[in-house]
Amino acid sequence: MIAFIPAAGYGTRLGSLTAETPKALVPVLGTPMIVRLIQKLTTEGFTRYVINLHHFANQLEQFLRNQSFNVNLEFSCERQQLLDTGGAIIHAAEKLKTSEQFLVHNVDVILPVHTMEIYSAHKKAGAMVTVAVSDRNSSRKLLFDRNNYLCGWINEKTGEVKKAANYTSQHRALAYSGVQWTSRAYLDVETRTGKFSIIDSWLDLCATYPIIAFEHTSEGWFDLGVPENIRLAETYLQKRQL
Repeated sequence: MIAFIPAAGYGTRLGSLTAETPKALVPVLGTPMIVRLIQKLTTEGFTRYVINLHHFANQLEQFLRNQSFNVNLEFSCERQQLLDTGGAIIHAAEKLKTSEQFLVHNVDVILPVHTMEIYSAHKKAGAMVTVAVSDRNSSRKLLFDRNNYLCGWINEKTGEVKKAANYTSQHRALAYSGVQWTSRAYLDVETRTGKFSIIDSWLDLCATYPIIAFEHTSEGWFDLGVPENIRLAETYLQKRQL
């Protein structure tokens, strides 16, 4: 199974921690977050990883090549321009399309569920994309209809709403957790290239192709993009000896 790990970002919210280090190498309990993620996903059955590179690209690539993961690592270089998650996936399409389904897992996320639980729901529904979401505090949320199909997006702070063609006022607002299972078909139907948002891509496609929610508990989910959340995650993991 293939996992795509977006790891190219500047990590500006981490301040001085990423001044000379790629975000993916910022430690959590002494272990770089990308190492923790690869170790976790390998125990879940993943054997191939595609990792995108931009900020301190050479440093991150050299570090990973020197590790003994006993898995296949490939790199998708974005040295000229960050492509955002949507653009990054399409840029890496040739590496990803060798599998019927692939996982996308942000490097700075700790997910409290086994990714194969999401995969089972994804396959059962015959979805093009299945997104991990939870009911938690967040200003930006995805909107899902009564059948858990994506139909819009909202910024609850500003009131901005993006309505897909299948939008309905009878919806739930859930926060995206930075993890998705995606069908290879997505790589064929998304025609944009260059830099673009995965959210905008989903909203353009969801009226025609099933993009569904997999709701999980918010306990144990962490966005490691800010120092305070890293400290909270470390306390949580230490208590559970994870």
